Amino acid sequence: MLRAISLTLLFTPTALAFQGADFVVPAGQVYVYDTDTKGPLYADDIVIEAGGALRAIGTQPFKAYATGTFRIDGVLELSGFDSNGVATLNTTNIPEPGASGGPAGGRGGTGSWQTTQSTPFGGKGFGTLPWSGGGGGETGWHDVKQAVNFRRGAGGGGGALAANQPISPNPEDPANIGLIAGRGHDGGRGAYGAVTSKLGPNGGRPGVSVFVDGDPTNDFFGRKLDSGTGQILVGELVAPIGGAGGGAGGDSAFTQGQSYPLVPFSPTGDEKGSGGGGGGGLGVIVANELVVGPLGRVRCDGGKGGGGENTFFFDRVGGGSGGGSGGMVLIQAAKIDLSATPDHAVTARGGRRGAGKSDVTQQPVEGQGGHGGPGLVQLHIADASQILVPAGKTLDDLISPPPHVLLPEPNL
Repeated sequence: MLRAISLTLLFTPTALAFQGADFVVPAGQVYVYDTDTKGPLYADDIVIEAGGALRAIGTQPFKAYATGTFRIDGVLELSGFDSNGVATLNTTNIPEPGASGGPAGGRGGTGSWQTTQSTPFGGKGFGTLPWSGGGGGETGWHDVKQAVNFRRGAGGGGGALAANQPISPNPEDPANIGLIAGRGHDGGRGAYGAVTSKLGPNGGRPGVSVFVDGDPTNDFFGRKLDSGTGQILVGELVAPIGGAGGGAGGDSAFTQGQSYPLVPFSPTGDEKGSGGGGGGGLGVIVANELVVGPLGRVRCDGGKGGGGENTFFFDRVGGGSGGGSGGMVLIQAAKIDLSATPDHAVTARGGRRGAGKSDVTQQPVEGQGGHGGPGLVQLHIADASQILVPAGKTLDDLISPPPHVLLPEPNL
């Protein structure tokens, strides 16, 4: 007989508080699970009811272990947080923080990070590896304050985890959003770059994938059985990791005369670039059976980038920020039942770019951030025939980016 723990007890900050009982998130409720205070979740059965959500936060991975079934009819949210963009005016002396990552995911880069002088570029996004976070956009400057197109800062780059996996050869195709780590867009064409002193401030570089050996067949953590040769391929990644944050946008600086920076510094002379979107988290699920129902969702996406400081409440003169990369989801079970799961119910895609000129995010414009790149989804199972999918569907329909089917790991 199932025993459900009340939500009052769920907040007990003991790692093993749920062992030997069922963990249920009821319909209509959002339960925030802080991995730093609660540690791993142990239970007989774990259930997220339709209309309910479990939102994981913290610097540690979300790890859940069910001796029976982990059933997801609601939402398991492991994503990074969205950047809110810049909502203030004339506060360039106050840094613009990046958004938090999901559990164990990297924070977005900090915009306008210097407090006593003009900031020459946005802060880099954070990741487990230093090159996976998106680069910050360059600050744009000019001595004509009202000509905002001559001062617009560049956008921050998108964070990265896995290699780019485009669906379309056109990088601007909406189908590619979240599957390509994008470079930040350059600033105003008439603006000087605060680092280069050349016209057109440089957009932040995209994050670089954690996979660097040049072999795309081993872009995973763990072991994969080659059904053709019977050999076991070992993945390049030595341990599971979370996603990386997007880079912050560059500021827009006003100077007096053809020199940068303005001395003495004035916080009302610049407009701030946005802090970056947070990287998707790291989630580990180990159960006898994993079920994702018709309304179930597992999201481990990167957070969206934000828009830089406004002028006249509609334009963006501060640089937009990059989206965070998708995170990493590992599911290990004897049976994985996706037979009623809808398309793209399990995702680890990058976050959308932050807005640029005229508050635009859809088509490319000056000062936009870059989209975040894809993460990883891994299914660890001894018998792949025990992965059930709807008739006429494949795993690639249900999970984005396409998952890796791997052997069980003893120490997840």
